[in-house]
Amino acid sequence: MPVMHSPVRISNTNDVKCYCGKSCKGTRGLKMHQRSCRVIHGLNDELLTDLEQQSTENSTTNTSTHSTFEEIDVMENIASDQNFPVLKKGVKLPKSDAEWSTADSYFKFELRLNAPIRIEDLSSSITLMNDVVYNYFADNFGYVEKMPDKELVNKYKDQTVKALKKCLKQLKLSNADPHEIKYVARTLRDKLRNACQINTTQNQNKTFNHDNYISRNFWGYVKNVLNKNTCLLPCFTMSECLNYFKKTLCSINPNKLFCIPSWIPKLSDPIVNFDLQPPTYRQVTNIIRRMKASGSPCPLDQLSIICFKRCPFLRTYLTEVIRSVWSSKSVPAEWKKACSILIHKKGNTSDPSNFRPITPETIQLKVFTSCLRNAMFSFLTANNFIEHQIQKGFTPNLSGTLEHTAQMTNIINQARIKQRSVVITLLDLKNAFGEVHHNLIQSVLDYHHIPKDVSEIIKSLYTDFNTAFITSEFSTPFITVGRGVLQGDCLSPLIFNMCINTFIQHIKTDKYRQFGFITNLLNPVHWFQFADDAAVISGQDSENQHLLNRFSIWCQWSNMIVRVDKCSTFGIRKSLTKSIQYLPKLLINNELIPATKIGESFRCLGKYFDFSMSEKEHKQELITLMDDIMSEIDLKPLHPRINFCFIVVTSYPNFPGISL
Repeated sequence: MPVMHSPVRISNTNDVKCYCGKSCKGTRGLKMHQRSCRVIHGLNDELLTDLEQQSTENSTTNTSTHSTFEEIDVMENIASDQNFPVLKKGVKLPKSDAEWSTADSYFKFELRLNAPIRIEDLSSSITLMNDVVYNYFADNFGYVEKMPDKELVNKYKDQTVKALKKCLKQLKLSNADPHEIKYVARTLRDKLRNACQINTTQNQNKTFNHDNYISRNFWGYVKNVLNKNTCLLPCFTMSECLNYFKKTLCSINPNKLFCIPSWIPKLSDPIVNFDLQPPTYRQVTNIIRRMKASGSPCPLDQLSIICFKRCPFLRTYLTEVIRSVWSSKSVPAEWKKACSILIHKKGNTSDPSNFRPITPETIQLKVFTSCLRNAMFSFLTANNFIEHQIQKGFTPNLSGTLEHTAQMTNIINQARIKQRSVVITLLDLKNAFGEVHHNLIQSVLDYHHIPKDVSEIIKSLYTDFNTAFITSEFSTPFITVGRGVLQGDCLSPLIFNMCINTFIQHIKTDKYRQFGFITNLLNPVHWFQFADDAAVISGQDSENQHLLNRFSIWCQWSNMIVRVDKCSTFGIRKSLTKSIQYLPKLLINNELIPATKIGESFRCLGKYFDFSMSEKEHKQELITLMDDIMSEIDLKPLHPRINFCFIVVTSYPNFPGISL
């Protein structure tokens, strides 16, 4: 294979070298030459060869994929006796250091650790730790009060203070349900203190002293009075939820093998070996300390990360459990059960596809996968196996969003001001994290020279992993995760990046980089990647189309699906003596990519881009936000001085550029 060079400037001249080796005069000369370059045209023949090879491989697996769907439909009809999750109630935790010290001493006495935990005792040790910790806090500090039932809310929501007092008296005399008595008492107390939900009607504003509330608890006023709850709950039934996520998580063609194709360059042998030693107490402690104390516990065990932060012996016991799991190369079944909650994205709440499932796993599994992630990331970065110039998602100590958006802004400004052509295409993958085939994970691990011992642990983690979906109305039976990486798992982002890295290693070679937009430093920029968000950048339509074709072939190999209706393309070119926006005509999977209309903008990584770079959409969003804040404040009968201070304090976080 010939040595590949980027377009570089020849010393003391303005010449630029093409990939074929020919010297061209400047960037324009390079583009003129590439139109007739035989080496460039040879890439089209290479593309056709790779496309035929991938099409042949896909055709051999179509029949087995069809049979898998039929088996899924049959299983859905047969499965009548389901395994529902047993959700535990939340427990209260100690508040003083003395109480935490007493709890740690109790755990040290109950969880006696005289020797390393044997592999055959692993399951019993995990169950014992969960039961001892949960029962201690439940017996000594009680349970967290659960949310009131809808029947209670509907029964007492319109009651006046006088009616609530009468109901509370009758409930106490009749020895009613303590939970109902507590709810009525709390509702009555909230109404008396005016700390409940406050309507903005004129009558209630006369009886409620807003100024006193603000002076007593400013942020409490903001939370209880001003802030609106934008969280939308699912409106579909349990059967609809179960059917949708069964199809989403089912294994498609489970016997398919993902052999690394010849057009993906092989990685060199590692220089730094993988550290296969089990995690130490210090490593486990550092991971636990970095975890957020506000993280939600798994509903199956209700063990908070705070317990491990405040009890040193629990960290010691967990370290021994993790070391035993590491040595056994198998994840225990107690850790392979979780519950997923649904976060609304946008659209109709009666459609399950408009919700993103987040899976809070057990704390023990989170710490274990974090140890595994740290060891893998250190190995990959030490051997330079992960590309960080193109892929900037999920990378520690790297502001990838800022770097990508700043660079794209510079590219559009250069093309617009210097009258150069640029074509930008945004790509969107359908359910990117959920479409990762589990056999693809094993091939990707081998491609990155991950040791077999670690690959076996990851394979064990994704074998027979079950999750149940819980809402305020229902909880589904456990569903086996047949494909995809879970959002909420500490190891999932790195595994997904490694899958994408196979394509990035392919297109980062100089024969594809030369298709990119060349900046002043003659460093072609042709691809932006942030997790599953991709942007293709080139100087001409044909170059952009070639990169899109390469991505299409990779998607066929990796079983990824491109949502063409969610993609978009944007173009700038020279017309006479000025630059104009135009509508590029690009295809992916033989479908036309929607083009950004003339004068409109596209959004990439949260920032709007248009031809004039006016940022009018950002300005309009801020104006709308301020109008909402002002309108909400104006409805409150506040003193003018407090009103002014309130506007300044609430506006400042949204306008960091202003000075107080």
